[in-house]
Amino acid sequence: MEQPSSPGTKPVNLRECMESLLRFTLRSHLDETVSSFDLDLTREGCLHLLEEDTDSTEKPAVYKLLVRALSECLTSEADKNPNLEKYSKLFYGLGHDLVNMLKKVNFELHVQEPYFTQLKDGLKTVEGRCALGDYMRISSGAFILFNKCLLLEVQDVHHYTSFLEMLRVEGLAKVLPGIKSIEEGVRVYRNFYPEEKERMNGVVAIRVAKPADQPYAVLARVLSELKSTGIKSLLDDYTARVT
Repeated sequence: MEQPSSPGTKPVNLRECMESLLRFTLRSHLDETVSSFDLDLTREGCLHLLEEDTDSTEKPAVYKLLVRALSECLTSEADKNPNLEKYSKLFYGLGHDLVNMLKKVNFELHVQEPYFTQLKDGLKTVEGRCALGDYMRISSGAFILFNKCLLLEVQDVHHYTSFLEMLRVEGLAKVLPGIKSIEEGVRVYRNFYPEEKERMNGVVAIRVAKPADQPYAVLARVLSELKSTGIKSLLDDYTARVT
């Protein structure tokens, strides 16, 4: 299995995050995994927006067009486009909130399932990695953006000589919910890190908490304002400019 890469440290760009944010927001509404979401979109409407690219190279997937349109509306780029100016004014405050939220991000990390969902739901509160590279720069108060859509704040960082020691001290349920034994937990990490790398670098345990304000919640409010009719109108106005 591929080893986790060093955390991203570059400033987060809204346009680069928008596709992940949109897909996560629509999927969460569709699967009803975030109780506070009320996008006023039908199941069929969500499925339509989530459709992948067609065989036609001339017509990109609907959600990719929506990503581009939303990115322009939530930034100053819409001011350059008369077709989208009305949306820019409507979502100025929400766009400002989202941009400022992303400005707080100090690091970006990617995690696989089920760990991402466990972090989102607050079941997993400790992220363990080998202590090397930019992982050594993570400290209390830092904000980490997971999978370009989930914002978590670092509460504390502890260093250990091994994953075995980390699991014993931090607690298996906080690091790897659902894993039955510490030995099994060590095997999970062995899928990502060879024993030699663990022994040479040690381990860092990053304790995290989920702030109330989330990027996907802001995007959900944007979609709620638009509703299905507004989304269709936005797509029509955007495609009228680019075609």
